[in-house]
Amino acid sequence: MSEEEDYKKVQTLQEQIKAAKDLRNSIYIKQIEKIYSSDLKRAFQTAKLSTKRLDIIIDKRLRERSLGDFNGKYVKQLKEKYPDYFDNGKLKNFSNDFIVKAPNGENNTEVMERARDFINTIDLNENTTIGIFSHGRFLGCFIALLMNLEKEETLKLKIPNTVPIVLSGNRIGNFIMEFPTLKDLIK
Repeated sequence: MSEEEDYKKVQTLQEQIKAAKDLRNSIYIKQIEKIYSSDLKRAFQTAKLSTKRLDIIIDKRLRERSLGDFNGKYVKQLKEKYPDYFDNGKLKNFSNDFIVKAPNGENNTEVMERARDFINTIDLNENTTIGIFSHGRFLGCFIALLMNLEKEETLKLKIPNTVPIVLSGNRIGNFIMEFPTLKDLIK
């Protein structure tokens, strides 16, 4: 990694920490009664920084989609070892597929099932404000289940970092998005 890349990485990290701390002032964050977080460092740190709470429930099911053998690798390395994922039209688009996946990774169907499993452990009739600190693809699948979105809509969801997304409802399929609008997230 070059000195410039190191600088950009540190700068990005500082911006993320500031954004997480800025969330403390959000009315949506202040209303959270029960907090769940992915066990991965970035989500957990955001939960801690933005809520200043210690009663965070860590749940591995809230992790980002696993890219399996692709995790932590540079594109150049992947092109050498897995050329089909760059040349084959069907494999090339694995990140937006509900069947195809990276070697030893997850496809979107598996992430959706993990999200469903998590939802089934939450009492949606409890009338409690829940905060979930997770990752883009997982949150997209989670929202899709709660709002009964089609697969195509699910893949178009672009989940911004450190922006509260507020949903209300009491059973899978009947949730509505209060903030931001669904239109704001579909790109």
